[in-house]
Amino acid sequence: MRTTSLLLIFLISSVIGTRSIYQISQNEYGKTVLQAIQLTLNEEPASFGKTIDLLQELKKGIQNDQDEDSGLLNERLQTCESHISQNSQTISDSQTKLAQAQEQVSPLEQKLLDKRHQAEDKEGEEQRNNDRINKLIQQRQESRQQFESKRDELTSMVGALSDAKIIISQIKTDPTALIQLKNHKENILKQIQQSSMFYTLIHQTLSLIQQGASQEKVIKIIEDLIEEIYQVQKLEMIADDQREADFIKTKIRFEFANTRLNTKIAELRADVQQSQQQLLELNNNIAIYQDLVNLKTKENSDWQQSCNDAQNSHNGLSDYRNQQIAIIDECILLLQGHDPEITQFIQKFV
Repeated sequence: MRTTSLLLIFLISSVIGTRSIYQISQNEYGKTVLQAIQLTLNEEPASFGKTIDLLQELKKGIQNDQDEDSGLLNERLQTCESHISQNSQTISDSQTKLAQAQEQVSPLEQKLLDKRHQAEDKEGEEQRNNDRINKLIQQRQESRQQFESKRDELTSMVGALSDAKIIISQIKTDPTALIQLKNHKENILKQIQQSSMFYTLIHQTLSLIQQGASQEKVIKIIEDLIEEIYQVQKLEMIADDQREADFIKTKIRFEFANTRLNTKIAELRADVQQSQQQLLELNNNIAIYQDLVNLKTKENSDWQQSCNDAQNSHNGLSDYRNQQIAIIDECILLLQGHDPEITQFIQKFV
């Protein structure tokens, strides 16, 4: 009965051992381990302990590799975490600066637009003043020409009347004097505009001789007329002097206004240039901050992907090593039974 029980136990163990070896042999690494065990046992069939020691050493080497890789992975993950943390802080700071810079764009653009409009308004005002000055100069030239023309006319009248006095004084002694006076009168009247206040006076005065007036009376009237012309000339000169003074005063007022406008325009244009420079620098900073955010975001993505790849690689390698260790442990369990027929089972599946 006892012998039967021992046989049954042996058979069950054999079946279990056979199944374990078969499963191990289906794994590439397991097949390699079984081949190594076979070689070892073929050299020393009873050296189960030595083979187990070799398997323990192999297991230890795998575990050491796993521990070393885990340490390297931890260092890698810490490096990733450090870079990602630094980049995240840079991203946060850049986004803050970016938002602040973007908030300044609209007010600065409005300021630039306002300064441009102000400068254009002042330039328009300056141009209007220049137009006024040009018109003022033109009007003054015309009034001056009118004055000089009238002055020359009055001077010509005085000369002609003086000549008429001489002719009249010669009437008694020169028979041709009346003819000369008639011709002289016609010449004078041709040179005087009919609208002139003196046209009729001269015409009537020089006609008095023909109407029988005395020479002395006519000469006296001519002298009074000459005096009247002098008075008119004097008044015209005073009026022209006043026009000149008004012209200079008004012109200076416009020129002074333009001087102030030039200063203000220069200030506004300087403000425009400064605002343009500030806007340019602001837009450059916005581009820099945005590029920095994009760059650091990409770096973080790359670091995260690199760490994920390292973690996945480590996990895969860890799974493979755990499988190796599990196979070695199964082999050690089989060998710990000290069954001499284990080599036959190994030979069967390897």
